[in-house]
Amino acid sequence: MILSEVKYSQVMEKLRFDAEFYKPEYLKVEELVKKSTNIKTLGELVTSIINGVDIREFVPEGIPYLRVGDMKELFIDVNNASRIRNNSIISKGIILKEGDLLFSRKGTVGITCVVTPDLTGSIISTELIRVRLKEVNSYYTAVFFNSEYGRKQLLRISSGAVNPVITRELFKSVFVPIPPLSFQQKIESYIKESYEKRKLADEKYKQAQDLLNKILEIEKFALKEEKVFESKFDEIEQTLRFDADYYLPKFTDAIKILKQSKFELKKLKELCKEAIRKVNPIKQPNKKFTYVEIGDIDISTGEIKTKEILGYQAPPNARRLFKKGDLVISMVRPTRGAITIIPEELDNSLGSTAFYILEIPSPFREFLFLYLRSDIGLNLLGRSVVGAMYPTLKKEHIEEIIISIIPEQNQKQISDLVKQSFSLRKESKEFLGKAKREIEEFIEKGYQCSN
Repeated sequence: MILSEVKYSQVMEKLRFDAEFYKPEYLKVEELVKKSTNIKTLGELVTSIINGVDIREFVPEGIPYLRVGDMKELFIDVNNASRIRNNSIISKGIILKEGDLLFSRKGTVGITCVVTPDLTGSIISTELIRVRLKEVNSYYTAVFFNSEYGRKQLLRISSGAVNPVITRELFKSVFVPIPPLSFQQKIESYIKESYEKRKLADEKYKQAQDLLNKILEIEKFALKEEKVFESKFDEIEQTLRFDADYYLPKFTDAIKILKQSKFELKKLKELCKEAIRKVNPIKQPNKKFTYVEIGDIDISTGEIKTKEILGYQAPPNARRLFKKGDLVISMVRPTRGAITIIPEELDNSLGSTAFYILEIPSPFREFLFLYLRSDIGLNLLGRSVVGAMYPTLKKEHIEEIIISIIPEQNQKQISDLVKQSFSLRKESKEFLGKAKREIEEFIEKGYQCSN
């Protein structure tokens, strides 16, 4: 049992009567942060702090409209962001500038990102708060709030059990230690290097996508989104599928395009087999496991966000053992694209049984990764799902997916680009990790850090 004792005067000062607010880990963070000889509240450092706007009309091309789901670790992923018309802007004051800080204030509270050059001119939703600073480097501040000592302060001030919220006034109350300018600038250099690595990784991934589309001759192909269509009885009789979605034009067209290509087509089960490695973490209750579930896969990049759990904490479906190089495919909501390749550092990690695992060599592995994440691949996966509320693929449906066998030389080209993209993302994360570690060490050592 975790106990925490606080004085009545502390409670009256904060006017917070919820026990969570006084958790020992939060009190320890506050104590360490306040040891600084140069510390200010966020409210003392802001020049402006505003909420985003509520816009519900979106267009295919336009200004990025950023929401909580677009926020990653420190950076915004604009690839899947909604877009709005230029005339949707309510006030020029809400347009983002480089160096602005964005905080999530609803839902998954406390996520913090810095606005990079590619996001200049974007708009934020009501789920976010935009902060502009004085006297302190915005890149340093963004990393601080992604560190243990910033993140826990934000979690602490949130209120509401079901839908936690942080108000602008509460944001202003958190503490920010202000180290020497040279230290802040060093952190900024790490983040800008991380950003450049990330941007280059995106370029390599896009090059791989463009190459695949060119090889398959689908550069200008657009899948149809028709609400009215018809299917022949013999098709239904052959498949014994009576759900209308199975015959959507975007699904049937994907198959037609592949059949018209010059490449040999094979079913996935003809090329590789599922790798089934069972493990029961409950039998090792005190052992630490690195656990990966579907929500940990970044659908834009394939990056994996992991968590550590003890064996006794493992959920019932945590029963798969991952090996480095495994290609894993989500069997739940497969059209989201939660598909990735397990990196070396996650060898022997624990995975959910909701993943379909393939153990296949390079370069076919990276080609298949990209192929299944393409529009064609996602529609092939999406066609066979069952269940409306919780769309799921059965193993036999994945094994029936049609694969276009492009020449090995082209597979190698795609593989090299995908590997470069993953390598650059890893380097980007290493710079972020280094920045966070230096800030945390700076705080833990009582701000005794060399300039």
